[in-house]
Amino acid sequence: MKSKHLSPFPHWKKVLSVAVLTPILLFMFIFLLTLLGLFGHVPGTKEISNIHQANATVLISSDGVEIGSFQNQNVSNISLNEVDTKFLNALLAIEDIRFRSHNGIDYKALGRVFIKTILLGENAGGGSTITQQLAKNLYPREEYGRFSLFTDKLREMIIARRIESVYSKDEILELYLNHVSFGEDTFGIEMASYRFFSKSSSDLSLNEAATLAGVLKATTYYNPHRNPERAKARRDLVIRQMEKYSLIDEETASETITEPLATRYNRSAGLQNLAPYFKVQVRKELSTILDTLNIKGDLNVESPDQGLIVHTTLNSRIQNAAEEAVKAQMKELQQIFDREVDRNPIFGEDDPEIIRVWEQSAQFRELKAEGLSEQEIQVILHEPAPSLLFSWEGYRQVELSPYNEIRYYLSFLNAGFFAIDPVTGHVKSWVGGIDYRHFPYDQVLASRQPGSAFKPILYASAIESGRTPCDYQRNILAQYASYDDWTPRNNNEEYGGRYSLQAALAQSVNTVAVQLAAETGMEQIGETARQMGIRTSLPDGLSVALGTAQMSLMELTTAYTSFLNEGKPVEPIFITKIYTDEGELIYEGGEKENESNQIHLPVSGSLKIETPFSSQPPDGISDATAATMVAMLEKTVNEGTGNPLRTRFQINHALGGKTGTTQNFTDGWFIGFTPDLVFGTRVGGWNHRVRFREYPAYASQTALPIAGLFLQKLSQDNALSSPPEKFYSHQIDSPFSMECRDTRNDRITDRIRDFFTGKSSDEPRVVDHEDEKKNRGNIFKRIGRGLGIVNDDDDEKH
Repeated sequence: MKSKHLSPFPHWKKVLSVAVLTPILLFMFIFLLTLLGLFGHVPGTKEISNIHQANATVLISSDGVEIGSFQNQNVSNISLNEVDTKFLNALLAIEDIRFRSHNGIDYKALGRVFIKTILLGENAGGGSTITQQLAKNLYPREEYGRFSLFTDKLREMIIARRIESVYSKDEILELYLNHVSFGEDTFGIEMASYRFFSKSSSDLSLNEAATLAGVLKATTYYNPHRNPERAKARRDLVIRQMEKYSLIDEETASETITEPLATRYNRSAGLQNLAPYFKVQVRKELSTILDTLNIKGDLNVESPDQGLIVHTTLNSRIQNAAEEAVKAQMKELQQIFDREVDRNPIFGEDDPEIIRVWEQSAQFRELKAEGLSEQEIQVILHEPAPSLLFSWEGYRQVELSPYNEIRYYLSFLNAGFFAIDPVTGHVKSWVGGIDYRHFPYDQVLASRQPGSAFKPILYASAIESGRTPCDYQRNILAQYASYDDWTPRNNNEEYGGRYSLQAALAQSVNTVAVQLAAETGMEQIGETARQMGIRTSLPDGLSVALGTAQMSLMELTTAYTSFLNEGKPVEPIFITKIYTDEGELIYEGGEKENESNQIHLPVSGSLKIETPFSSQPPDGISDATAATMVAMLEKTVNEGTGNPLRTRFQINHALGGKTGTTQNFTDGWFIGFTPDLVFGTRVGGWNHRVRFREYPAYASQTALPIAGLFLQKLSQDNALSSPPEKFYSHQIDSPFSMECRDTRNDRITDRIRDFFTGKSSDEPRVVDHEDEKKNRGNIFKRIGRGLGIVNDDDDEKH
């Protein structure tokens, strides 16, 4: 049988098939991976359908006041029929003219982008529809390497199609208008209208509506406040697009283009001002609790923003008193500091610290993301632009470059304030800075050296080791050879005689503190600090006695709760109860001190939850030591460095506390307590360069007045219980007598002792055991030195 010859498949057809099929198969493969969520979360229709139903989570203070909610701080939701049609028309004209007719993807726009951008190399825009932009806003992009742009677009198309299958066009438009970013951490048309024009979106003129619609292409580059010329050019383009699509007539378009760009900028629009730093911590703890409940408790709450009612520990009246005290003192200090800065500027031109802050700023990142070159960004950095500056007298409209604006804000003194219940651990007040809008870095959590405010932990350690408040210690200038001849000095440069330990703490005598640290030992001091809840590692050196360990205001203030709580430190607690919006209790925190982190769940029984500041509870110090320290710190307020609280601020109720001034006056601290409240405050600058060099530099002049003003405001609030006149008996039940003289002038006795031990009372004492043995010599040599018969040089010859 004759075989039939089959003609081979032409080579050019094989090549063509491969050329056609390979991209298709590759696209299908990437599409499948995207659909599976490999390049970022792709929500299902059920999750998407919940977007519109989500209510804000409401926060309630311990005294029943609504203190805010969890949705984006600069969001103010508005319904579609409240938005002026001028803005809607401007938005559709410039962003998505076929919005009403496409299914979430504008294939005509994509074809334009493909031909002009990819084939011709021209900029034809991104081709994204409003629905795709909504998908991007609701489910932000993630970085997945060089192909991220392609996979992001593909992912947003998939989400956009699903959004279109769930919502009507009007509902999509309403969601977009409430979620779209206008820059400056401002979301939604209503908040943007108040931010840039100080009016509701329902009252926007055509000029204003077109300006805001134009911002969306590049929110920093077209920011009408900072870049009015660019914003005006973009506004004019929006107007012409509206004319092109017959949304306005030619005459209206021409008239509007001749109008100036008149913004009425309001930087504070929409921000919730009460306890903003506290809310950040509540959100963290809430997220941790919900994550645990979702995993272990058959609960399905996907976000802290989803319509919960959260009862917090904050007391709104105590918080108001703290905020007002910080504001009053910092306003006064800043006026003095500004005069000092005028005489001696802190930051110069091209200061590397200013440049570093600039490169970490949101504006710099946005400019980089928009594709501007280094040279263009450098021009913007030094180019004056309209700016609304925060000041203690109110906002000021000025022309200032971003560089000088950063220099201006870095020259502010800042402060933190923290108050906590010493038994329950409930956080009653949290002031993380002077203004959250411009200084979001939380001063309560900032790690700094506490100076002498750490000394109570040292003295507690000494008492734990067997010392008593009436033990006497010499006030002698000593040089520590083992620590590079370090010579700690007293602030008043007075030496001689002996101090009781309680008086040395009250007067903050450095020489005594360092000697006490040397005798107590670093290991014992570190152990006491740990038992009081200090997690910071202490430096292995005697300087720890003067507070050189870095720690936060919250950490040290919380450690002081040990003194009032029979030696046991508490853990900060922010949330007491959580309800769903339907009133179902899903979380209730324990009230007893030994179950401060144990919660009772109606849905899953008792459950241990590790919140952001929880840890294994330390054993604490003895109740005798704690009561002794309360008495010693009360003396510090009555007679020592804290005395201005009694004299200047006329605080007469039970009170204890300690100031702390760090090296070179960088920071000032005061940690204090009443029988029912422990509070702490710290005043300092952005870094060690931002500080007083002259009056008022000490903590008694910077931080302590905040405590004084705070206590005054509490006493003036009739709705709050007055602090007790005396500490509770168990808080001061010390086994030691406190009845002893503060000082003993034993100079004659000390000189005789120095003579027979080979030391000098007038020169800094060199603390080095080997040198002491060498220099002591025998009794005859010391008599010879005293009579001038034997010289120290004679010893060297031998």
